[in-house]
Amino acid sequence: MKTFTYKSLTYVIMTVLVPVMISCSVFSGDSGYSKDPAIAAQQREVEALERELKEAERYAEEAKQREKAAKNRLKAAEHELKALEERARRQNER
Repeated sequence: MKTFTYKSLTYVIMTVLVPVMISCSVFSGDSGYSKDPAIAAQQREVEALERELKEAERYAEEAKQREKAAKNRLKAAEHELKALEERARRQNER
């Protein structure tokens, strides 16, 4: 007879319990909305506005990153311009 180890016992329990837990949560039928139509509509409106806010925040963060990159490119271009002007000034002095 094969003896069970804790590892094999845990595996058996997980293979039985996880599908049961998932099916219970999927088929519970509770959508998270109130049964009152006015309240449910307002809950959906709040969720839509929260999604819109998150998207706007993401766009704002992307804009900050683009601004930062543009500033870095500008500084690099200004530095290169100064170097070229200095080189031209030296050549004109000769």
